[in-house]
Amino acid sequence: MGTIAGPDFTEGPHPRQLSKRGWSLLGVTGLIVVVIYWLVVAFYSTEGGSSFESSTDSVAAGIEITFEPIGLSPETSNASFRVVMTSSDAAIADSSGRAVDNIRVTVLGPDGSQEIRIPQGTAFGRAEVVLGVSGEPAQYPLDTYSGVYFVTADFYDRESGGANESKGEIPIIIASSGAVNGWDSLLTAATTGSSSVILGAEFGRAFSTKLFALVLLALATIVSLLALFISILVLSNRRKVEAALLAWTGSLLFALPILRSYFPGAPPIGAAIDIYVFLWTVVMAFISVFFIAVAWVGQRGAELEAVHIQEEASTSAT
Repeated sequence: MGTIAGPDFTEGPHPRQLSKRGWSLLGVTGLIVVVIYWLVVAFYSTEGGSSFESSTDSVAAGIEITFEPIGLSPETSNASFRVVMTSSDAAIADSSGRAVDNIRVTVLGPDGSQEIRIPQGTAFGRAEVVLGVSGEPAQYPLDTYSGVYFVTADFYDRESGGANESKGEIPIIIASSGAVNGWDSLLTAATTGSSSVILGAEFGRAFSTKLFALVLLALATIVSLLALFISILVLSNRRKVEAALLAWTGSLLFALPILRSYFPGAPPIGAAIDIYVFLWTVVMAFISVFFIAVAWVGQRGAELEAVHIQEEASTSAT
């Protein structure tokens, strides 16, 4: 049974035709690249979307409220929504789309409530609300965020002293549109048995964000392992130390932290990727520099000692 022989580097590089084995390996590699490229493009084409699910009962009259997610900040645990309100009910809006009475829409979340007021005679429009979400940024890039909110609408009268008295609840219909760049979002709506609606929001990082972060993390790990492997060969005196090799491994100590800042939407230092992976790539890079420096000192010392012995032998011979 024959063995697979690798290239003979002792002969030096020289042009030659690819063998059948080389063409086969090139073809298989090309096929794998095409399949991976197709999978990445297929997943990318479906990312960043926003889906909506509703289990609310349809109502013939009321206010239709459309929630459009426009931003998500994991650092502050807040999600921003654009709220667009319309109504075709004559008891709520006139023919020109203006409120026939004072109306307020209240969104209650875990971090408090926000009110959107539509005074009598003003047109229905849109507003922006910032609502709290819960999640763990340290799980980047697999972190997810969610929130549950209660949405209600009612007529109100403004009494003396600044107090607002509710005059009756208004049925509402929840809808959703739009998406946040770099995030996949899912909004759900469910009734509570009254005119209020429970709105649920879930956010997860888009496929391209996850892929880019994991690829950069894999590249940092592979390069660090490669540097460590070469440094072990040099330290064990299996390879000769070269100035370019020392410069390359030393530059990794500065390149890896810069690479960390290229992660899309990267969280502050201390995330799980730092503790489990990235910290150890920096440690491996430092060990590589240390091993190569020790090997350089040893090999350079041996060369100087050999020169010194040769000089002494020449002096003795004369």
